[in-house]
Amino acid sequence: MNGNIQTWFDSNLILGNTIEAYGLALAAFCASLALLYIIKNVGINRLKALAEKTETDLDDLAIALIDKLRWFDYQLAAFYIATRYIQRAAPFDKALKLTILLVFTYRAITMAQHLLSYWIGKLAAKRDLSEEAKASVINSTQVIMRALVWVAAVLFVLENLGVNISAVLAGLGIGGVAVALAAQAILGDIFNFFVILLDKPFHVGDFIVTDTISGTVEHLGLKSIRIRSLSGEQLIVSNTRLLGTEVKNYRQMKRRRVVVKTSVTYQTPLEKLKLVPAMLKEAVAGLENATFDRANMAGLGDFSIDFETVYYLESPDYNLHMQAQERLLQALIGKFAKEGIEFAYPTQTLYVQK
Repeated sequence: MNGNIQTWFDSNLILGNTIEAYGLALAAFCASLALLYIIKNVGINRLKALAEKTETDLDDLAIALIDKLRWFDYQLAAFYIATRYIQRAAPFDKALKLTILLVFTYRAITMAQHLLSYWIGKLAAKRDLSEEAKASVINSTQVIMRALVWVAAVLFVLENLGVNISAVLAGLGIGGVAVALAAQAILGDIFNFFVILLDKPFHVGDFIVTDTISGTVEHLGLKSIRIRSLSGEQLIVSNTRLLGTEVKNYRQMKRRRVVVKTSVTYQTPLEKLKLVPAMLKEAVAGLENATFDRANMAGLGDFSIDFETVYYLESPDYNLHMQAQERLLQALIGKFAKEGIEFAYPTQTLYVQK
């Protein structure tokens, strides 16, 4: 009886496998899936509990990467293990390997993107940037990094499918040169975006001045920078153009050096001229948050005797600078009027010799 049953199992094949083989494969599937579920539910939960007690976030990152795996991935892995116990047709094997390749490549992409987001976020957090600037930097950088990850994933899949990657890369190289030549300006802007990100010549909120532009930086983009001008309109300037000029960043200014030119007439007596530097120094001393540097007779002009005064205003604020400048000029006008010293203005004396 037992021999007949064994003969029946051996002779009754389904798709080239006995019922005993299918039973063994089913047992392997259930055992593998149960083991993977235990690891998922018990092991990961314990790791999460341990990660909450640590100060570093690297363990949280590792758990977040593992959580990217879905239930279908565990079931697919268990199904693959189960198929090792049965005879399989070549088309079935090919389809299964393709499915596993695509599914786990996609999971690897999601993990890589999460890892890149973590790394970019860490770099942005170390920079002295506003929340808006950090969001702009992270979003712009992620666009490029994700594109590179997808390109690498596609090449990986093609290589595993038997495609000649060397020929593909050669074709991409020729096409890349053509695209690079056509999009040279765009690539230059993208490169200069990373220059701004790493070199930090200015940040969002800084007031900058170039030969033709002055205003407050509002947005750092992958291709352009948005600047709010003093008159209120928004200026959009490409990264390459802005970095190609001399940029003055007034946010980095701790104190303002001010140079004041003063001109008096040639008819001013020498005794009065000697009093002018002291009067200039006294006028600067009357200003708040101002440090006197020097006051000298600087030269003899076409129609005036010129004096130069240098002082430091201990504030970068432009409004305070203009208020101090106004008070200084008012004080000079009063002192010169008291001493009878006249300011020079463009004049010309014509001598006629008979």
